Amino acid sequence: MGNHTNALNTLEQIKRETKDDARLYACIRDLYEQGVSLSDLKALIPDIRRTREQLQLKRMLQNNNEVLLSMFSQEMSFLLDAKERQEELEFKKLDQLIRQQQSFRKASADAGPVKKLKRIFLSA
Repeated sequence: MGNHTNALNTLEQIKRETKDDARLYACIRDLYEQGVSLSDLKALIPDIRRTREQLQLKRMLQNNNEVLLSMFSQEMSFLLDAKERQEELEFKKLDQLIRQQQSFRKASADAGPVKKLKRIFLSA
């Protein structure tokens, strides 16, 4: 009976050490039940906490990187789309200019002296 009470006291002490950290407490309790000594477990608690914090930080950074990459690729595709739209607009303007030039040439050719001579000869 005394051994059981001692074990409960030890687990209570571990519970205080892990400060309401249910998962950490469960992990430590399992190790204790497997025969790891209390002094070793007490030494492990800060390491386990630190490791978990580092993992959380790493996960957070990975998530941030994914978010940044996604934002960057959206921004890049937006910029590329804008560039394509700009090029398309410039191409349309150039096309209009060429068509205008062609119609001006045609109009001036229609009104030119060669055309007048042709008209005179054809009507004759």
